[in-house]
Amino acid sequence: MSAQDNDSGARTDGAASSTSALKWAVIAILAVVAIYGWQQKSAADGELTAMRGEVTSLRKAVDDAAEVRKSSQDEIDRLKAAVGEAQRQADESKADVSTAMGKVSELDNRAAALKKENDDLRAKLSSAGEELKGRLAAADEAANKVKSDLDVANKAKADAESAAAALRGEIDSLKAQITSLQKELETAKAAGQAAAPAAPGPSKAPAPAP
Repeated sequence: MSAQDNDSGARTDGAASSTSALKWAVIAILAVVAIYGWQQKSAADGELTAMRGEVTSLRKAVDDAAEVRKSSQDEIDRLKAAVGEAQRQADESKADVSTAMGKVSELDNRAAALKKENDDLRAKLSSAGEELKGRLAAADEAANKVKSDLDVANKAKADAESAAAALRGEIDSLKAQITSLQKELETAKAAGQAAAPAAPGPSKAPAPAP
C-alpha cells in the first residue's frame, strides 16, 4: 500500500513538473515573440525616422540648389583663380590642382546646364509672350471690327430713319397735292356744269348760275 502511494505521488509530481515546464516554455516563447516584435517596431520606427530625415534633407537640398545656382558663378571664378595659382605651384600641389580642375569642370557643367535651362525658360517665356501678343492683337482686331460694324449699322439705321422720314414727308406732300387736285377738279366740274347751256324745254327758263 505504501509503494502504491509513493508511485501515485511520484506521478503527480511528474505531471506537475511537466505542466510547470510547459508553462515556462510558453512564457519563454511569448517573451521571445514580444522581444522580436519590440525589435521590429524599434527597427520600423528607426526606418521611419531615417526616412523623415531623408525627406528633410531632400527639402533642404532643394532649397540649397537655388543658392548654389546663384553662387556657382562666383565659385567658378574663385576656383579658376585657385587653379591658376595651383598651376604656378604644380610641382608642390599636383593633387590639389587635379581636384580643383575636376571641381571646376563639374561646376562648369552645372553652370552650362543652368544656362541652358535659363535659356529654355526665356525661350518659353518669349514664345508665350508672342502668343499672348498675337491673341491680344486678334482680340483688338475683332473688337475694332465689331466697333466698325456697329458704326456702319448705326449709320445705316440713321440713314434708314432719315429716308423713312423723308419718304413720309413726300407721302404727306403727295397726299396734300392729291387733295388739292381733287378740290380743283371738283371746282372745275362744278364750273363746267354751270357754264354748260341748259336743254330747251317748253316752259322752263335757263337755270341760274350758282
